[in-house]
Amino acid sequence: MKIQKQNKNLVTASYLGVIFVLSFVMTVLSVACIAKDFTVFSNYNVYLPLTVMVFCIMATLYFYIDKLDVDTLECISKLKKCLICYSTIFISVLMSCILYSYFTPGAIVTSFVTMMVTVLTNRKLGIFSTFVTIGVMLAIVMSSTYVLDIENYNLDMIGGLLIALIMCLFMTFLVGKEYSRLRLTWGTILIALATTPLSGVYSLLGHGASFESIGNAVLDRLIGSMLAVAIFIIFLPLYESIFAVWTNFKLAEVCSPSQPLLKQLKEKAPGTYNHCVSVANLVESCAIAIDLNPYMARACAYFHDVGKINHPEYFTENQKDGRNPHDDLIPEVSVNMITSHVKEGVEILKKHRMPETVIRAAYEHHGDATVSYFYIKAQSITEDQLSNYTFRYNANKPSTKYSALVMICDMCEAIIRAKPPTDEDGIRAVVDNVINTKMKEGQFDDCELTVRDFSIIKDTVSEVAMATMHKRIDYAKAKERR
Repeated sequence: MKIQKQNKNLVTASYLGVIFVLSFVMTVLSVACIAKDFTVFSNYNVYLPLTVMVFCIMATLYFYIDKLDVDTLECISKLKKCLICYSTIFISVLMSCILYSYFTPGAIVTSFVTMMVTVLTNRKLGIFSTFVTIGVMLAIVMSSTYVLDIENYNLDMIGGLLIALIMCLFMTFLVGKEYSRLRLTWGTILIALATTPLSGVYSLLGHGASFESIGNAVLDRLIGSMLAVAIFIIFLPLYESIFAVWTNFKLAEVCSPSQPLLKQLKEKAPGTYNHCVSVANLVESCAIAIDLNPYMARACAYFHDVGKINHPEYFTENQKDGRNPHDDLIPEVSVNMITSHVKEGVEILKKHRMPETVIRAAYEHHGDATVSYFYIKAQSITEDQLSNYTFRYNANKPSTKYSALVMICDMCEAIIRAKPPTDEDGIRAVVDNVINTKMKEGQFDDCELTVRDFSIIKDTVSEVAMATMHKRIDYAKAKERR
């Protein structure tokens, strides 16, 4: 216990050391840009106390990530979160100082931090990172300008930062919804346009009734917002690749029919592919109903049976001409062929660098359940009482809500397809039976689904499954009537 505490203290000290170095570099470069003089490196009166101030502000972000930030849809390590937050803050602060000193006053790109952190992690961390960015810039601007005696810098930049903060808070709600690149880009520009009148009012109070000053202030805010969007669009693919974070943009690409692994599944195991598409519709609807990420849910469902690519003929949905290879095998061998698709699926998904949540769903969607058909078959040809241990999936129980959803919808889809119920009550009976059976087996013990979630899932699966069984006109009979 003492060793673990010492190791944790060492890790914390290492993080804080790196943050101090980053604060020092960012402070020196920012002050140098503000002063337009890189001899500031030798001015200890400026950057030493200012570095300490910036470090204290930045350190609050680390402690927030370490203690309070647990609201992530995808498992992201503390190190990744820190790197994402601090790198975006560094870029935003430095870019804003360069823009003010060398190009256009008041063009602040703090919304870059808001968009990038929110998209890659979560809304709460995005908001907190925005406040930290504003705090760092205020500290650097106010402290350095008093020492360097730069006129009118504080007033313009402080006003710009306050307006930028308002815009960023609005933006977090835009990013938190279902978004596309186009919607995010235009949404940011529209928010910038909506907040530009504040820039005009602030300029009017600070510089008097001058159309030129008001116009410049409004133009600066628009330029800053558009630059923030441009930087976000440029850097997002790099951040996704470097930090291996699966945003909705990237998940949408993975779920595209042109995705190589999906195309391979469709060609080699067409029955399994169609099954996965049907399961994905159910899982996605359930995810929306219980407030999970529908993109991640669809990805989990699409790839949960990808291990069947290696031996598609051993699975009923891919068999043709009524030939079943299991007729020539003993039950023990058949079970090994069936259960192996879980492990093989994990290997395939790891090879293609799929999200950890998707890999878990592929590994956990059967839990440690018994393959009943072959267990009963084996029991029928022997007089001894068999243990069901050798007829079970050698895998973990669902550890995420996504894995549990795939387990439920996978079994419901298979049962409904094998023997379609005649009405919605029949479908609901199937769903109730699946969930109750898995509960008795303890398959949901390790996931966080609540009683309310199960109730919503039952309703959603019943409604969506019933919709897929809609009746169509019998055109042959219609022609006969003519």
